[in-house]
Amino acid sequence: MIRKWIATIFIFTFLFSTASYAQQAGGYIDLIDQSKKTVVFLGTQTPNGIMLHATGVLVNIQNVFFLITAKHVVMNPYTNQMTDNGMIVFFNLKNGQIGTRSIYEIKKRFSVDWIFHKDKHVDIAMLPFGLNPQTDDVKTIPDDLFLTADKLYETYDVFFLSYQPGIEPEQKISPIIRKGAIALINDDKTFYIDGFAFPGNSGGPVFLKPSPIRYNETGITIGGDPLGGKFIGIIGEYITYEEIATSTQTGRPRISFEENTGLSKVWSVTFIKEIIESDAFKQQLNKFIKK
Repeated sequence: MIRKWIATIFIFTFLFSTASYAQQAGGYIDLIDQSKKTVVFLGTQTPNGIMLHATGVLVNIQNVFFLITAKHVVMNPYTNQMTDNGMIVFFNLKNGQIGTRSIYEIKKRFSVDWIFHKDKHVDIAMLPFGLNPQTDDVKTIPDDLFLTADKLYETYDVFFLSYQPGIEPEQKISPIIRKGAIALINDDKTFYIDGFAFPGNSGGPVFLKPSPIRYNETGITIGGDPLGGKFIGIIGEYITYEEIATSTQTGRPRISFEENTGLSKVWSVTFIKEIIESDAFKQQLNKFIKK
């Protein structure tokens, strides 16, 4: 079984249509259906069943498949120790069942490893990933649908997909879909969306929601949206508001209350592009590109 999908890591390609979904009848439904198939869940398999804790997305770069997730999902940000031991990738199969890939087996068989950004604070991890088009019911996002942060504007509508704890898969992988809007674009090429995220959502892909009216630096486009459905980043974390209760007697802090502000941090595709341009990425990519 392993040999069959190993041989197909770069031979077959699953692509979205690059035509504007806003101009197609039923295009938005198609976009959602195809976007859901790019999402995988990350976790472990125990005698008691599947234990999930994060999200990933499948992309296609020069006809080579890669898995992208948040760096903190596979590496402890405080100790810098890898935490992917025993990690399994879960996705749907065409026979209606849930399929799996072992991160350990992928790394060992292909002699590859997670690729990170040169800036250790960037919360993105990428890994070459094998797929079997005969059995795997998945899609990948081609790199021509990547949209960098310099093309985004505040108030653009977005949606993202992810695993949500409490909604556990029984017969298939079914990511939830949340929507929001770009609330703030930061100078460091990250941005915040006005949309709730929670633990387990980390690594989920964020897309621009198609709109009948699209504006940019050149003006307003009505009746056609060339940007709808573009991949713009992955969920990193949600932003919290912390309030400290202090003792009236000592003045010392006693209890910390933390709330989800409804803002979520997104690591833009700009960072993914920078990883793709790195020597470490090119070395692993070249292992699979036909000469």
